[in-house]
Amino acid sequence: MAYRILFILSILASTSVLKGQQVQVRNQSDHTPIESVAVFNMSRDKAAITDSLGMINVSIFQGNDTIIFQHPAYMSKEFCRSDLSDQKEVFLQRKRILIDEYVISASKYRESSMIIPYMVDVLEDNVLMESTGFSAADILEETGNILVQRTQGGGGSPILRGFEANKILLVVDGVRLNNAIYRNGHLQNSITIDNSILERTEVIFGPTSIMYGSDALGGVVHYYTKDPQLGVDSTTLFDAQAYMQYASAMNGITGHLDFTVGKKRWASLTSITYKELGDIRMGSWRDPTLGSWGELMHYVDQVDGVDSTLINDNPLIQLNTGYSQMDILQKIRYTPSQYVDWILNMQYSTSSDIDRFDKLNDYSGDKLKYAQYYYGPQNRLLVSLKNVLKKVNPVFTNMTTLVAYQSIDEDRYSRKFRNEELLTQQEDVMVFSLNLDLVKIWGAKHKLHYGAELDYNLVESEAWYENIQTGEWQAAQTRYPEGGSQTWSASAYTSYKWIMNEKLVLNLGARYNYGTLYSSFDNPMLPYDDISMKHGSLSGSMGLVYSPSDRWHLNAILSSGFRNPNVDDYGKVRAKEDYVTVPNPDLSPEYTYNAEIGINRFIEDYMKIQLVGFYTYLDNAIVRTGYQLNGEDSLYYDGDQYRITANYNAGEAYIYGASMDITTNLNKNISLSGSINYTKGHNLSDDVPLGHIPPLFGRTSLTYRKSRFFLDTYFVYQGWKYTEDFSPFGEDNEGEAMEYGFPSWWTANIKVGFGAWKYLDFMLAVENLFDQFYKSYASGISAPGRNFIVTARFSL
Repeated sequence: MAYRILFILSILASTSVLKGQQVQVRNQSDHTPIESVAVFNMSRDKAAITDSLGMINVSIFQGNDTIIFQHPAYMSKEFCRSDLSDQKEVFLQRKRILIDEYVISASKYRESSMIIPYMVDVLEDNVLMESTGFSAADILEETGNILVQRTQGGGGSPILRGFEANKILLVVDGVRLNNAIYRNGHLQNSITIDNSILERTEVIFGPTSIMYGSDALGGVVHYYTKDPQLGVDSTTLFDAQAYMQYASAMNGITGHLDFTVGKKRWASLTSITYKELGDIRMGSWRDPTLGSWGELMHYVDQVDGVDSTLINDNPLIQLNTGYSQMDILQKIRYTPSQYVDWILNMQYSTSSDIDRFDKLNDYSGDKLKYAQYYYGPQNRLLVSLKNVLKKVNPVFTNMTTLVAYQSIDEDRYSRKFRNEELLTQQEDVMVFSLNLDLVKIWGAKHKLHYGAELDYNLVESEAWYENIQTGEWQAAQTRYPEGGSQTWSASAYTSYKWIMNEKLVLNLGARYNYGTLYSSFDNPMLPYDDISMKHGSLSGSMGLVYSPSDRWHLNAILSSGFRNPNVDDYGKVRAKEDYVTVPNPDLSPEYTYNAEIGINRFIEDYMKIQLVGFYTYLDNAIVRTGYQLNGEDSLYYDGDQYRITANYNAGEAYIYGASMDITTNLNKNISLSGSINYTKGHNLSDDVPLGHIPPLFGRTSLTYRKSRFFLDTYFVYQGWKYTEDFSPFGEDNEGEAMEYGFPSWWTANIKVGFGAWKYLDFMLAVENLFDQFYKSYASGISAPGRNFIVTARFSL
């Protein structure tokens, strides 16, 4: 098996394009092309691999050769070369249980999951197309191993193994999205990624700083958008896809269109998505013990120019949760030869104003606290240029260079009830990055990854009060340092993979990162004018993969991760609930040390059972704590008195947990899958619970599938999160919970999809079938009630 794996990897790195008889490899059930099928003869001295259109040139084989078509997701097939002379297509049958699949994110190059020691979840294009999620955060729940926190309608903050926000790394097309103001609370930035144009999404669990650097403490969520596809020889390729989706619970509609034009050397992909989502209706059936928890009884509007508290005629409608968003993507690909590939990638996302629902339902006494509280349009611009060089030489087999620029606009607006002063806080971030990733394969047993990364962030922050009656302006406290902030980061890494024999694979890796941070303040309440930091961080990993037979797959890994403090950690001024967070100039990097064991059991290609256990020790963990500023433990800020907190290095904390995933095929058409996740964490230094630790949660699905028809019935569930398990510093949103915490809940859901015509597919779904009321852990907004979703998808 090991030799087969590296044999396929070698093909991926060095396949050449020849002229001759072309054969297309297709899926037997739906006739879709299959990419990355390895095609070789019995002696394995001749080999090729199918392209993105499933095309393969078989002219390299002789008439008496036995040709093998092999792909980890499909049953292999053998042909005599002479029998293929008159064939234009080869059909492969998909395996019932995928023992092996390809993973890209673990090493930044495609490789078999059977030689990776990490736990990795992969959402492929067929899963993404069948998802009912409205955002790139929603689709992550399809894994069953990720819980998503939601603060408002336009939000979604994934939690991986008790890590959230700036402690997990978001990546799109190889470009890290985490920037200098990614906060340590609940982060909603993943919604700026267009889930409609994704080709696949991969989630690596646990510290992965070796390949990705800072922030990858809990794991990496890597989104891959589709690439433009080239035409075959002189044929021009044209491909178009579109869909419309309607959801009743928020009276929301999404429209999407993408099309590809491909020639022999160049190709273009254009995508546009627009969504208009209304106010979310929560479930009507509730446990009587919940009382009116979560219902929206009042809202603020102006009557005769005066802020007034009004009664919500329907408390199940969560007013101020609707928003709109538009996403545009343009990719241009140029392939001058079989050895060189260029891709220009441009992405732009913008939204309407997005109300902070959790703030707008906060009370001060018997009145609502805020008349206005919202984010300005969430704008993200990404421009990147990627070059892939595949010419084999003594230094590398493949080399990828990626240069990127990002511009992020993040603004906040708030106004207290019957206060004429509207507070505006504007943040602008520019990010420049350069990545160099190389891989060298030699022999049948050795593979070396190495590379470097440079990253620069520039942050500008402004704030002012504007009188809504007179239009007069006055200075206000900025959220981040008034004089601006800059961060630099440079790192180098190496990762070595040694296939020791057919049963044992060794993975080793190391990375060194050096970063500088500087911020300038103009704030009289602070006893300093600037903050300057310099930090070096070293991380490493060692993993073993042991496959005693085709039925057992065991992996173990020891790894470390790091996260340099960013501007949000050390330089922020922000009020939440009864606390105001102030800057702390004495922060240092936080580290994690992780031990993980995974067991995979395969039964006759019909069942896969995966058990994973982990323990993570946090050193210098950055958490919130009580703090004194100028000898005072409270501060008058934005018209209210608050207790002072600051981020600091807690010293010690731990997180441990386990997950179990089961997939089984009851017959050739019916499959059953399920997952369950348990996590526990504790701040050892303060002897209090650690924040962001989710309760028990999981997902179970029963699916019937035949050709272009599928029927999926699935259940999603979450256990209690009790108050005594909350962090005392606000990370768990205790103010949004009941007296005893966040109650347990479950939902039943169903969706059916079918092909109505060669180019047209429909999907009908009913989520939260019994219209139950519930609120996910740490969320400020209640989940949608019974939700009818209709999707029509057209492809040409």
